[in-house]
Amino acid sequence: MRFERTLSIVAMIVLAGCAGGTAQSVSAQRPGVEPAGTVSPGEEVDAGALRAAAGTITPADMYGHIAYLASDELRGRNTPSPGLNEAAEYIAGVFEELGLRPAGDPGSYIQRYALQKRAVVAEETEISFSGPAGEAALDFGTDFFVLPGVPDRVRGEVVYAGAAAEARADESLRGRIAVFELSGAASDPAFNRGIGRAARAAEEAGAAARLLMLPAGFPAGMIQRTAEHYSLAMGLQVGEVEGPATFFVSAAAAERLFEAAGADPAGLREAVARRGPVRLDGVTAELAAPIRIEEDHRVPNVVAVLPGSDPELRDTYVVFSAHFDHVGVRRPDEAGDSIYNGADDNASGTSALLEVAEAFASLPTPPARSLVFLAVSGEEKGLLGSQYYSDHPTVPLEGIVANINVDMIGRNAPDSIVVIGQEYSSLGPLVKGVAAERPELGLTVSRDLWPEQRFFFRSDHFNFARKEIPALFFFAGVHEDYHQPSDEVEKIDTDKASRVARLIFYTAHEIASRAEPPQWTEQGLQEVRALTGGRR
Repeated sequence: MRFERTLSIVAMIVLAGCAGGTAQSVSAQRPGVEPAGTVSPGEEVDAGALRAAAGTITPADMYGHIAYLASDELRGRNTPSPGLNEAAEYIAGVFEELGLRPAGDPGSYIQRYALQKRAVVAEETEISFSGPAGEAALDFGTDFFVLPGVPDRVRGEVVYAGAAAEARADESLRGRIAVFELSGAASDPAFNRGIGRAARAAEEAGAAARLLMLPAGFPAGMIQRTAEHYSLAMGLQVGEVEGPATFFVSAAAAERLFEAAGADPAGLREAVARRGPVRLDGVTAELAAPIRIEEDHRVPNVVAVLPGSDPELRDTYVVFSAHFDHVGVRRPDEAGDSIYNGADDNASGTSALLEVAEAFASLPTPPARSLVFLAVSGEEKGLLGSQYYSDHPTVPLEGIVANINVDMIGRNAPDSIVVIGQEYSSLGPLVKGVAAERPELGLTVSRDLWPEQRFFFRSDHFNFARKEIPALFFFAGVHEDYHQPSDEVEKIDTDKASRVARLIFYTAHEIASRAEPPQWTEQGLQEVRALTGGRR
């Protein structure tokens, strides 16, 4: 699971600024192993066959997968790293043994995306203003920090667009530098939503750059640390265009902008409220944020498909997701162990993905809908792999009816599992009902027990929810070994993990067998749009 950074805004900007698209599609009509028969929606499924398939999910098999993925040999599966690539090859090998169809890059189980380590060239990064009442130059790392884009230098007229939380794509922003005002603390979800909304408004309006004024009291030290930080970012793909740079300016520095404009901030806010964005007459700004590429990698997701058996529904999909990366090699603990093995986080969820895939592959007849098994990288770096897949899906995005995400299911209370997202869609009552009908699993399904931890934002289901695909997130909670070298396979409750995987299998079989796809509740969709910024 992604460890939420002090400045979660960086991840939110990446999410808000990405461009959608559909990559090479995987058709259920590809050559390969065909379903043994056909199951029509609503048709009675052989209960014995279903139980036998679920029975292939065993604690011993879970242990075997976790033991390898969390072994010292893979050195913590950092994104990027050789260990991550070895893990991807292992997962792809399991998919191939099960007879699943490759659904990554054409002809492959692996989907690779560009991941670059980027740094701002500090000595060439600048903001300067000139206006009827004077000029001002700001200091990088003290007055402002930046998330770079293209072009890396821009000069233009300045438009004050008001509160970021109320931003909209006004035509007056086109070709100009759009200034938005943030409010709240950096840890406040509304703060991040404001960033995302302002970023989208500026991009959709064609603004030359976006400048976000930080609230008064925002820590200067945080600005400095962010300015100095090397960041991992998904590189450009063929035909893609990167969004405009985003500059974050301290409240004190923003006052110098208003002084250069000879403008009263309170008056500007009132004017925006009455008639929309206000151009600051005679004020121009020059912004520069050149970057250098420190590292350039191509990192793997692993994707496979089991085609559905119904001729009409096999072009619709249930996506299972789990991240197989962890945080690599870091500072050693008191025992001298520096390999952060990530047995629970998230070799446990990845192993459940593999075991559920085996269960479905063992059925004499697959369910009506097709199933996508998606192991993603880069989760610990900001949900990057699932972001890339959801923006470049290898099956039609409009055909995906549900996402089931699995992250950290191997620890804590043996008789319960938290499933986040139940309240938003018909998937909630479904999973509760399945658990009630399967008392042999010995699992109580609970809602999010830790809403203050904002786990909704911290695993890969988020990137499907932001596409308005109903999602469930199976999660057993953090513990004292979270993001520590001590997260080892010996501490995993493989019996619990296998029972959770069986619950996932039964739940997914219901989803994939029903004619009616999962539906958002009206309030749930509104809340999810508010949480994700409302962008498909």
